[in-house]
Amino acid sequence: MSEKLLIITNMGPKASAPFQGQFVTNQVDALSALDPAYFFMTWHNDSKLNRLLKYPVLWLQFIWRYVLSFRRFDILHVHYYYPTIWLAWTYKLLRNPKAKIVVTCHGSDIYLYKPESKLYKFAASAVDFFVFTSESLREKFFDQNVQSMVLPAGIHPTFATSQQLSLPEKAIDVLFVGTLDHNKGVDRLLKLVAALPQVKFAVVGHGPMQQQLVAAAAQCQNLQLLSSQSPTGLKSYFEQSKCLISLSRNESFGLVMTEAMACYTPVIATETDGSKAQIVHGVNGFCLTQLGEAELHLALAEAIQQLLRFSAAEYQQIQQACRTSATPYFVEKVAAQLTNLYQQLSRKSGQSTTK
Repeated sequence: MSEKLLIITNMGPKASAPFQGQFVTNQVDALSALDPAYFFMTWHNDSKLNRLLKYPVLWLQFIWRYVLSFRRFDILHVHYYYPTIWLAWTYKLLRNPKAKIVVTCHGSDIYLYKPESKLYKFAASAVDFFVFTSESLREKFFDQNVQSMVLPAGIHPTFATSQQLSLPEKAIDVLFVGTLDHNKGVDRLLKLVAALPQVKFAVVGHGPMQQQLVAAAAQCQNLQLLSSQSPTGLKSYFEQSKCLISLSRNESFGLVMTEAMACYTPVIATETDGSKAQIVHGVNGFCLTQLGEAELHLALAEAIQQLLRFSAAEYQQIQQACRTSATPYFVEKVAAQLTNLYQQLSRKSGQSTTK
């Protein structure tokens, strides 16, 4: 493909979250044969000033680096639709009106914008193709007539070489990985830690509820807090864990679940778009309906205890199912599908130019 590719995202690493946006970086690396340019948020911290000004700064940085640049891009791939789409709009209006725009919607860029504003809907008119990380997420988009496909972001190649450990070989009973906030169910996690003192919990993550976990860890000997991890570090923790727990209230796909299953680690999850797309209840994990909080808490505790009581044969069987379900989502396979999409858009662009 001779056309130049620019990948844009509003995500990027920051001091408190050094691996934020890693899944986009994984895609960029997997697409290296196309020599893509990569623009991500660099002025990124937890201050009030940053929350107020980060998007104006991002837009100005984008104009300086790419709109005013001599380098011309024919395909712009935006990760996280809104408001990041306005960067691609700016490039198309001021630099290359013929540029094709691809947008990957990751979840919050749809969940958090309902009901959709007029600007939100209008911005979609510049997009040539949408990628949704799950079928359920696509069904929630305001326009069901857009050109689209379902394709998760993909997991890092390091997970392809995971080792399968038996249940007794694993030191961690329950692992939680993710943003430490209400949507990810940290309040639910704290209740489980208190209710199951005999179960060893470990947490990898960062977020606004971190201090509540620090306080809980000081009181509960069964809770271990771990620092943010690279894909290689995460792989080691997944391998050492008997199960991963996902307690999200909303989740578009949930690559953490995919990564765990690639490491032969079953998942116990609340029912979300992402868990429904990946987990077959009782086969590669447990997917629990989000009923009332009291009922859900009991169901989660019972699922954890049931899994920890598995025989060696039962656990090995569920491990194999996990690995099989995760295999299609390695990032190289995702990159191959994206490359094919870019080529199709390029051909359409060439056809329209010759008419």
